[in-house]
Amino acid sequence: MPRTPAGRAANALRLSAQSIEALATSTPDPAADARCARNAAAAAALAAQVAQPHEGGAGPSAVAFRAALAASQTAASAAGGAAAGRDPARNTAAEEAEKNAVAAARAAGWI
Repeated sequence: MPRTPAGRAANALRLSAQSIEALATSTPDPAADARCARNAAAAAALAAQVAQPHEGGAGPSAVAFRAALAASQTAASAAGGAAAGRDPARNTAAEEAEKNAVAAARAAGWI
């Protein structure tokens, strides 16, 4: 397991790339789909964490970081344990958190 921020970010991006590739070539079961979403959300949270310090913890980047972190945590909840991507309420919450994270990233000028 990588211990440096750069190593963790690289690992998260690698996992996200694998997830996106898997989604593009097949229709995964709900558990695999949820894990792909979790990996992508984790990569976004890491990228947001890297961008946040440039504003001193305030401003649009900080808001985007918190939104990305919330999306990552919500996606992990939907993917993990007994839910395994099959709990409609958790999946809906993860989708809403993802939409909020995308909106915050746009407001920060990231996309």
